[in-house]
Amino acid sequence: MFANRHSVHPVSPARRRLLRSLFLSGGALALSPLLKACGSSTTLAGALKGAGQLNIPVGPLAGIGPLGAPDADGVAVPEGFTVRAVARTGTPPAVGSTYAWHTFPDGGATYARPEGGWVYTSNSEVPGGAGGCGALVFDADGSVVDAYSILSNTSSNCAGGRTPWNTWLSCEEDASGQVWETDPFGAVGAVPKPALGLFAHEAAGVDLRNRVVYLTEDEGNGRLYRWVADAGDLAAADGRLALEAGTLQVMNVMGFEDGGYPAIEQIRELLPVSWADAVSPDQPQADVRSGLSAAGKPVPGTQIKGGEGIWFYELPAAAATVPPGGLQPTRGIVFFSSKGDNRIYALDVENQLIEVIFDNAQIEPDFDDVDNVTVSPWGDVIVVEDLTVVGRAIRMIVVVPNKPARVLVELTQPGSEITGPAFSPDGSRLYFSSQRGPNVPGGQAGVPDDAPGCGTGATYELTIPPEFRGA
Repeated sequence: MFANRHSVHPVSPARRRLLRSLFLSGGALALSPLLKACGSSTTLAGALKGAGQLNIPVGPLAGIGPLGAPDADGVAVPEGFTVRAVARTGTPPAVGSTYAWHTFPDGGATYARPEGGWVYTSNSEVPGGAGGCGALVFDADGSVVDAYSILSNTSSNCAGGRTPWNTWLSCEEDASGQVWETDPFGAVGAVPKPALGLFAHEAAGVDLRNRVVYLTEDEGNGRLYRWVADAGDLAAADGRLALEAGTLQVMNVMGFEDGGYPAIEQIRELLPVSWADAVSPDQPQADVRSGLSAAGKPVPGTQIKGGEGIWFYELPAAAATVPPGGLQPTRGIVFFSSKGDNRIYALDVENQLIEVIFDNAQIEPDFDDVDNVTVSPWGDVIVVEDLTVVGRAIRMIVVVPNKPARVLVELTQPGSEITGPAFSPDGSRLYFSSQRGPNVPGGQAGVPDDAPGCGTGATYELTIPPEFRGA
């Protein structure tokens, strides 16, 4: 996440204020005449007829209040919420454990333990074959009781994804990066899944009903991928995918196919998508794109500028409605982020429609490099920030689709980024890391704003008050 910085054309402060005003006042529809000026095609104009937005219910965290004072580690949360450090780099998190918590903790997920309690997996984004993934074990009362490694000797393990069959997909973020399937409980060794493509993998989300894995790519001209499993890849006995036989594809947004890129005014409302088979899926995809471009050939897929977090979420049946331009009620939504333009996308997988539900028109000051994404059991969309701006805190926000976002956590730790948000199985706790957080309590004190970081990683637990949990 920290390795690739991508720039986009700057927007003037006056134009940003105009867009923010129009957007937050419900004036997004008034921007449609700008599409022609932005070079849209007649095909796109036709696709926009009857355009609208997905009906995405908000969760209880949309109602949080202002932040309180920061604690000794520089972590500020709303009144009634509590936060504690559960692991710090270099120190075993549990009595009796020999596993010292890893450097640069990154993406993560939680898993219920059969005997009670849960496990939190956490990647290590160390490059050069020194990365991997660790696991933190909690008892039923929330006490940390163990920690261990579930993956080692891999490179730049950034984010990943939880599977419906209770494994963790750990993603390597380098040009030839692979996805590794790991066992959060440490009983089965990790296995690479090259069928999911070779590229700067960031995160993965699984739609089991349709036998699809969605994948983000952290490149400035990257793509959104989906891997469609062959029928024989699904084991009917246990309902899991082998992740070995299928087809890798890239997403095309109508009007912006084969290397196109929609301006924000062009994708605030729903647009149809289609999918094209990835060229040479067994080769590093950044190299494939470069080769196609050099040969004057089309490069499949709409540009996604620095793909980051992704999460597949199934709407409650009672909340499912047919979206504008759709043919059936929305069931599954793929939420994913792109840091080069600070957008959160929502993709309706049943109707193959996409829109941007968050960008910097919805928050002040501007968000800087959106990163990991997670969704609470009751639909709160949570996004964290990889800060490059000097002199202010890093944030974790609650995205309220197409409305102003709410700040859930602020972290005053220079040179760091927030990573790995994941709710406990019952939704009562939210785990996250500060990738360069202090190795000792309060260790960020006195660190200058332009420092490269105050430590090599700290992992925290945020307790959610009952009134901010769903039924």
